[in-house]
Amino acid sequence: MGGVAALVVLAAACSASSAPGSAASRPAAHARPPFLTRFHSVRQIASTVPSNGDVNPYGVAVVPHTAGRLVGGDTLVSNFNNTANVQGTGTTIAEISPGGARRTFARIRSLPASHPCPGGVGLTTALDVLPGGWVVVGSLPTSKDGTLPAVNPTGCLIVLNSAGNVVTTWSNPDINGPWDMTMQATASGADLFLANVLSRPAGASSAPPPAGLCTVVHPGTDRPGPGTQRNPLRGGNCDQQHRQDPRRRDPGHGGDRRN
Repeated sequence: MGGVAALVVLAAACSASSAPGSAASRPAAHARPPFLTRFHSVRQIASTVPSNGDVNPYGVAVVPHTAGRLVGGDTLVSNFNNTANVQGTGTTIAEISPGGARRTFARIRSLPASHPCPGGVGLTTALDVLPGGWVVVGSLPTSKDGTLPAVNPTGCLIVLNSAGNVVTTWSNPDINGPWDMTMQATASGADLFLANVLSRPAGASSAPPPAGLCTVVHPGTDRPGPGTQRNPLRGGNCDQQHRQDPRRRDPGHGGDRRN
């Protein structure tokens, strides 16, 4: 499937012209060489196309520890397009081992009414694994012809347990077109730094910010299940701190829900 549907690895080649430790092989103390200059070949590890034909692998996250169906060292890949190659319609997350074995970790055909996502499901590059084995993926859905739905804000964060089942969704005006994300573990759980590609709607007391608003998500717990407060987050510039601790309740496991 070429570059749009494969997990590849860059391989480093050792130079025979410089002996280890020689002056020619040591960079100057005041400057580091570019990271990618040591990689000279590309090798495909596995196809990321699942049985339903989803393509366009966007999100990539390495599983830090084994939990449930998640295997430490495997790579999760979220697909943004469906088999017809329409953007914003992918529904699958593949799990790929270092040796190239692939299986479908999750296929989110639809969401339960109790955990909606404005516009539906279209998995983006926002993908990470939280402490405790919880997987968070962004959704920026489109219709069958690739147009955005007539809702504002659009999209959400979808939370899955380590079995690949949806347990909750996070959405509010500060999550609008969740596109990319990075995670920092904390003593109480994790902080998610989320980049949006759309503007949130204007409120009664503020004008809409420009597209690309960065939202800081503070789940405040490493068990963000369905019992957790619906929107345990506040939005704003990622250079600032916005905290809102969720109430701690029985998070549940969502194991009876298959999506």
